Amino acid sequence: MSEYFSNIVYGVKSFLTGMKLTLNHFNNKKERVATLQYPHEKWPIPERNIGFDHSEYNLIRSRLHVDIDDCIACMQCEKFCPVDCIKIDFIKPPKDSGVDCGITSNDTQKKMIVSRFTIDMSECMYCNLCVFPCPEECIYMVGGPNAEKHEIDYEFSQYKRDGMIFEFADATDDMIRDAGGDKWLEKRDAKLKMNSEGVELMGIVPEVTPAPGAATAVETKTETAKPAATIKPASGELEIKSFNDIADKMCRGIAKKAFMAAKRSDKDTTAILADVAQALSDSGKMTEEIQSILDGLSAPASAAVAPAVEAGGVVKAESFSEAPPIADEKEFDIKDLNVIEDKMARGTAKKAFLAAKRSGENKVEAVHKALSDAGKLDSAAEELLNSFTSAASEPSGSVDAEKLAKSTAEAAAEPAGDLPLFEIAELNGIDDKMTRGMAKKIFMAGKRADKSRAEVIADLRAGLTEAGKLDDATAAILNNLESGN
Repeated sequence: MSEYFSNIVYGVKSFLTGMKLTLNHFNNKKERVATLQYPHEKWPIPERNIGFDHSEYNLIRSRLHVDIDDCIACMQCEKFCPVDCIKIDFIKPPKDSGVDCGITSNDTQKKMIVSRFTIDMSECMYCNLCVFPCPEECIYMVGGPNAEKHEIDYEFSQYKRDGMIFEFADATDDMIRDAGGDKWLEKRDAKLKMNSEGVELMGIVPEVTPAPGAATAVETKTETAKPAATIKPASGELEIKSFNDIADKMCRGIAKKAFMAAKRSDKDTTAILADVAQALSDSGKMTEEIQSILDGLSAPASAAVAPAVEAGGVVKAESFSEAPPIADEKEFDIKDLNVIEDKMARGTAKKAFLAAKRSGENKVEAVHKALSDAGKLDSAAEELLNSFTSAASEPSGSVDAEKLAKSTAEAAAEPAGDLPLFEIAELNGIDDKMTRGMAKKIFMAGKRADKSRAEVIADLRAGLTEAGKLDDATAAILNNLESGN
């Protein structure tokens, strides 16, 4: 029992002792505080004794400083710097300019205007090698034996690297112009402008070409008519944004990476799309949907149309090309199916669209039948398909008779038994990577030239044979493609 009470007494005594010490520090907090308000307050550097006086040595590890009034632009410090952290530019005035460059503290007549004297202390290795060759002793490390010139600055850390770059040149632009440094100022301003544009990181900004014709405002009897709206001309330049339609994130990244590589090599649109298709095929990411997107990018842009207003106030559509385009008619494309909200119905429709495209069947009827069989044909999808059916069934009165006759003659001249061109994905059965890439490039070239299946296969055989890449397995694949199997 006595031990129990003795523990209580000891605990109370320890508590009162601790509180007494706390109260003592609280009453004398200004004298006993141990916190230093850095960086506004710094610990003083203690005196050091290395065996002899500081004036007898000239080496101290601290910040470099330059007395720019004594600099004669001899460039010795820049040449001796082992890490190239000193940058100096100077302007030499013409003899007949009468510009006074000043006199140093050693009575040396200066003949140069120092336009730039930059020291990047974030790269400095504090070797002090730049100090010894200076003939005017204008560059030195602060403190130590140079304490009379400049007090020591042993802590000069910054939040950003720019704060570690010190500029000592004090020549104004007027002084530089008087000394004949106009070209130097132009180069400096151009570099600053380039740096500011690089910070914005705008990337490749396409140039917007103005429309060939401008719509004019027409005054009516009742009120002033608004300017006729012009349709923005389609740009034929391929941009990196053109690949945003690729749904898969990895495939989109591969396509954009191949696009930028081809763009840096100054390749044309055909070669760029061929490189993108090759990159996707090599990665095993080429699908029929992506191939259709690439085909859409390779298709030539249609002629721009701008509405013009006649004197009577009647709007008349005029084309910038010779032949007027077919109005209110649009080819059925796989992208048009993206308006279908139901994901499963949209997938079924796209699958039927691609199958009909490969077999040459009517795409609208194939999609309509597939949705009906799957029970996914709602009113919105049926209205979409009917819009393309009506557009295809109604002939346009603006179709040129000569072009229609020409297209009919060309269609009649084609052989009846010629099969439609196969898809590039069917070449993935070629095992050799180099052979497969060469075959796909030949395929893309033939596709853009609107060649038939037989012509493309003939080009494949000729190209692979010339390169020595046509083996038995590849020949069997080409034979199957030729027969349509």
